Amino acid sequence: MTYKLPALLLVAGLLLYGCKTAKLPNQSLPTTARVLQEGFLTCFAPGTSLNNQPVWCEASAVLFDGKHILFANDKDMPAGQSPVFMKTLDDLADSTRSPTYLTRPLFSSTRKYEDFAQTPDRRFVLLTTAFDRVKSGSHDWDSYNTILYWRSGDEQHPQVLAPDDTSRTSIAYRQRIAQLLATAEFPGAIPYFKIEGLAATDKQLLFGIREEGKSYESFTYQAKIISVSYQIEKKGDSERIRLADDWKIINNFDIAAAEPSLPKPLALSSLEYDPYRGCFWLLTSMEANGQLDAYLWTISPTDLYAGKPFSLMRNAQGQPIHTPGHKAEDLTPLDQNRLLLISDDDRTRTTIGTQIRNPNQAAYTILTVN
Repeated sequence: MTYKLPALLLVAGLLLYGCKTAKLPNQSLPTTARVLQEGFLTCFAPGTSLNNQPVWCEASAVLFDGKHILFANDKDMPAGQSPVFMKTLDDLADSTRSPTYLTRPLFSSTRKYEDFAQTPDRRFVLLTTAFDRVKSGSHDWDSYNTILYWRSGDEQHPQVLAPDDTSRTSIAYRQRIAQLLATAEFPGAIPYFKIEGLAATDKQLLFGIREEGKSYESFTYQAKIISVSYQIEKKGDSERIRLADDWKIINNFDIAAAEPSLPKPLALSSLEYDPYRGCFWLLTSMEANGQLDAYLWTISPTDLYAGKPFSLMRNAQGQPIHTPGHKAEDLTPLDQNRLLLISDDDRTRTTIGTQIRNPNQAAYTILTVN
């Protein structure tokens, strides 16, 4: 019997690690889901332009912070507006009510937003960029490598997640992530990667990697999840989030192996922790040959940290839950039984029923989960 002891200790260690990094006692994994509502969100006024070019709402991030729904467009906006804005759930589909734009300089100077997260205690909101652009010997593209955060409800005072108090970007973390993602083809550090997922437990931030490789023109699609511990540092009346240096790859999800019948190529487009159910949600999306789609998955914290595959969400008839014709890029729990998904359909005139998307709009979907 003693030869089984190391295996038993390994399993116990993985379970303890998952519990230690994320105290999620009341796990309630969903079984089925269905579409409750679909529509188009109006992000800004029709005809909005920048540099004499029409601006499209390419919404890539969404978060319900308990009071407002926050959105982030991954494109620049004209002066006086912002790529980050808020609406209430009641006026989500109301095209006559303009959003509230978050116009602090940091929101406009930071580039290419990808995902929101909120700590389980709802104290802090975080917003990450893609980290997919860097210019050697120059700081011109450092703003593409930034994580912002602020106290929930205090959007007027965003801060930059960095090792110090003076940095205007989070570029200091880019090389550490690149080293973590090193491969046999790219030993030492991977040249290119793209972050599209961000989730927060009570002790860790989790980042979802969608692409990695030589460059934005030569990469492979991924659904890889990395973790890093954080703590809240208090100085007088201020609080700052500080990261440890314990970056790890905790899950390398093989989508095709889990569900061979799904279309390809699918890759990670959102990762979220659900504080109501104590589980994680994953979106995987595709954009190939004019086809836009995204699929919804879920997993328990224990299985996530053990490197196990996510489970595909299905409807009551057993069909996969997905967003045909739309590239869902982020989701947020509205309550225990509803999820809000936002789509970044780029500049495609997508449709919902008889409605045709205008450049100032983004598609959204509300799901009921059971």
